Amino acid sequence: MANIQVTFIYLTGIRSALFHNPRLSGSWDNNGNYSDNWTSAPMQTITGEDGCPAFTATVTLSDTSPTLTFNWAVLLDGPAGSNCWSIVSEVNDPNNSNCYVSFQLAVGATEQTERYYLTSKRMLGANKFFNGKDKDPRLIFRCWAPHAQKVEVVFSQTGYIAPDGTGIDPNAPVFAMNGPDLSTGIWESSPDLWFGEYIGKLYMFRVTFQNDPTSLYRTDIFARELIGRGNIDPENGGWNGTTNTLDGTVGCAVIVDPDQISDDFPPPANGQPQMVDADDFWKDEFDPKRPLPASIDDLVIYELHVGALGSTPGVPGTLQDAVNLLPYLVDLGINAIELLPMAEFFGTVNWGYGDTHHMVIQSAAGGRDEYRYFIRACHRLGISVIQDVVYNHYDQNANRAEWQYDSVLPQENSYYWYEGIPSYYTNPNNGYLANGSSGWSPNFSQPVVRGQFAAAAAFLADEMHIDGFRADLTQAIYYANQLYGPPNWPINAANNFGRKMLREWGRTLRLIKPGLMLMAEDYTGDSMVTTPAAIGGFGFDATWFADFFHGLIGY
Repeated sequence: MANIQVTFIYLTGIRSALFHNPRLSGSWDNNGNYSDNWTSAPMQTITGEDGCPAFTATVTLSDTSPTLTFNWAVLLDGPAGSNCWSIVSEVNDPNNSNCYVSFQLAVGATEQTERYYLTSKRMLGANKFFNGKDKDPRLIFRCWAPHAQKVEVVFSQTGYIAPDGTGIDPNAPVFAMNGPDLSTGIWESSPDLWFGEYIGKLYMFRVTFQNDPTSLYRTDIFARELIGRGNIDPENGGWNGTTNTLDGTVGCAVIVDPDQISDDFPPPANGQPQMVDADDFWKDEFDPKRPLPASIDDLVIYELHVGALGSTPGVPGTLQDAVNLLPYLVDLGINAIELLPMAEFFGTVNWGYGDTHHMVIQSAAGGRDEYRYFIRACHRLGISVIQDVVYNHYDQNANRAEWQYDSVLPQENSYYWYEGIPSYYTNPNNGYLANGSSGWSPNFSQPVVRGQFAAAAAFLADEMHIDGFRADLTQAIYYANQLYGPPNWPINAANNFGRKMLREWGRTLRLIKPGLMLMAEDYTGDSMVTTPAAIGGFGFDATWFADFFHGLIGY
């Protein structure tokens, strides 16, 4: 029997110090032996590798069996109250909703480290990395590509890298990533670069498949900005080489500092905007004489499609147009605006219900900083902002995004659910899942996919200061999953994992910002939709009531 020192690190990924009094709890006794009666210990507050508050503790455990599985969790005091269970993700079993982290002791080791990320919004993608030695952050890239043979980071000057590699900056280095981690499927770069020197750089991932020697170029699904602001996919021809005409979903990602905001709105046409710290930007966010509505019952909602504000045919409106509309909405008596989906979507004139990058604000509408200016302007007028979000499918033109991200095999299409193998079906596409929405079902059996949506929502709530969410067609996530083609069987495991995704999403938001107003477009009548996540529900405050609309105008 050997003793192993295990260091536990809980990374919040939240820049603000929301949480206090951290306690580690795990399935061991005071002597470090496995026990079904969990023991607790205080944790130390540190600055995590992402620069955000984190918590750590080290425990000596006894390795009595190489197959013994330990479990652990963290309790915190924070916005949601005291003694909150703060592992929001469930074990990856469709029939088990327990929230804890499991691990086994490494054979022959004397020490090991176990990490848990509350959200992946500052873990995946291009992020700051603090090594505990240098004052300034390094740059680290992380990419989820579990089936890839090789992943590299390449840079561009034009904003677009063609399938043959044209557009790669020949003077910029190519960074090979290490991986994948066998337990997570994540590749990561060595944090050798200074983050500040790469702000504004344009990059893509070059992914080499195991089953195809061709290297393909993929956008960063967890990017915070994409360079294109137009509607042209250069692969189809007609691109004039400017980012104003390039479609965002196929262009390069931009390295941005999430803790800085442009001090100019709109940004200057030429030259770099002056940047300010996010905390300084938000410090005069509210007018005490114009408080925000306190509950859903108080809302008078104006549903706003930013693109529809354009005054020229074929040219969409922008967030600047939306800001200009606010005085009219105040006069109208509006105290809440529900924005149609703003995550990056294909094209420019679009309702937004097929999106690809959930932490990117649609570039053609103005992008991330303009979005924050709009929200601050709303809050100063006493108007809450509710964001419409889409998690039940991806854009149908996701060729450089989620579609076949790291493999051409349907059963290895990481972001999409595929049931079985292609030989089961007369048409290989019949193994994908339809769910009553406008695209194939996301692969909610993968923690990274579920975490993608939770991270995007946490990004909007924490960094963008959103007040609520309207989730699109939630029944497609947990109720309606079935094979796309014959025999069209329902897939219960997919529905169960969809339920898991909604619970994890709700728990994450309630832990970070419990006052968020959560609404579901759901027509099942299932009471679990508005049952708190703490007792097994999805945690929404309200659902759409379609019969009211039909009663007014008929079907």
